[in-house]
Amino acid sequence: MDRRSTKLAMLMVVCAVLAVACSVPGLARQQPTPAIPIDLPLQTQEQLRDYDLAVKTVREGYIDNQAFGTNWQAAVSTYRDRVRNGVDATAFYDTLDELLATLNDEDLTLTRPQQQPTATTSVSGTFSGIGVMVSLPERDKDRLLVLAVYPGSPAGQAGLQAHDAIVQIDGHPVTYDERATVTSRIRGQDGTEVTLTVRTPGQPEREVTLTRRPITPSSLMIARRVPNTNIGYILPDYTDMDGMRIAMARAFRDLSSHQTLDGVILDLRTAQSPIFPIEDMLGLFANAQVGNQYTRAGKTKVEITGKNIAGSQELPLVILVSDLTRGSAESLAGMLQELGRARVIGTRTAGRVALQTPVVLPNTGAQLLIPAGEYRGVKDQSWYRKGVTPDITSDQSWEAFTDEDDPQVKQAVQILTQ
Repeated sequence: MDRRSTKLAMLMVVCAVLAVACSVPGLARQQPTPAIPIDLPLQTQEQLRDYDLAVKTVREGYIDNQAFGTNWQAAVSTYRDRVRNGVDATAFYDTLDELLATLNDEDLTLTRPQQQPTATTSVSGTFSGIGVMVSLPERDKDRLLVLAVYPGSPAGQAGLQAHDAIVQIDGHPVTYDERATVTSRIRGQDGTEVTLTVRTPGQPEREVTLTRRPITPSSLMIARRVPNTNIGYILPDYTDMDGMRIAMARAFRDLSSHQTLDGVILDLRTAQSPIFPIEDMLGLFANAQVGNQYTRAGKTKVEITGKNIAGSQELPLVILVSDLTRGSAESLAGMLQELGRARVIGTRTAGRVALQTPVVLPNTGAQLLIPAGEYRGVKDQSWYRKGVTPDITSDQSWEAFTDEDDPQVKQAVQILTQ
């Protein structure tokens, strides 16, 4: 090859590299991570290593590859300079929180080492408290929403129930700003008291004083026949993701033991865990390619080998959803809806369907949860940030009524008995 040909070949390689860089959003604008000076205090060096790891893992794994433009790079540099200039542990975590907030994604979160697990997290073993599972405050919703109550717990004995809202704890209002720590105000030492201001839908607020005591979590699953019907109603236990499929199979067998059901209502309205076992659940209701899983690396087919448990593959199915339904439970509803396997009733879901990847920052002990992928339907329908739109949309949110007067269960029964 002569010199002219060599130059031409090199030029073509350069052009190819530039074309790739320009075709991948943010790649051409990425800059190498600055070095960490060894004369900085040891704490600052450790914080910078964790900061750089957080930036790298978010940039490489975050589901939305359009998010990393010049504004992101400018924010990365600004907040890194703050850390480099020296901050204490609290200010370091605050800085990371501010950086993550620039991507405007509530599922992209940082858990600080000292934070206690929230009450919506699966809990094993005994803990001291009042025995409720709650949904944390949201913007413009300053309350702890009771999702479930452990039978025989202080909360259960005092009459608290699902759909109740806790608006004050010991006289202090519950606010969105304290969502990361508010559940610690309910938990406490065995034998101590806590006073809650509680609002039940359709009733005036009331004060309830409870004595904390050890709580041993038990199953919160509900599987029953709707009164005066041959319709099964199943509310899974969202604190036991590992045992959900076995418990669901048992529920189908028990409900069908004396008489074959005419249909099933699956209640996903309070499903919020990021580790919802979607493929196990799909196996109860479908037996085919049900959709695809997307990550930054590409698309993978989701093919399910299902098993018919007491008619689970064939029975008419209605799925209840709400704006509280989050994570892969949303995708389950959307995929079965798109397959024509289920009708969906309720309010539009939250659109927070991203699969989350945990990353531990080794020097500070903090943990990132990075939305890194999503399930889509067989028609490539995406529910990310959009939510699942029900076939029948209800005009009442889940926290606006009680179990005794549940309009969405009534709608489901009507559909299944037509």
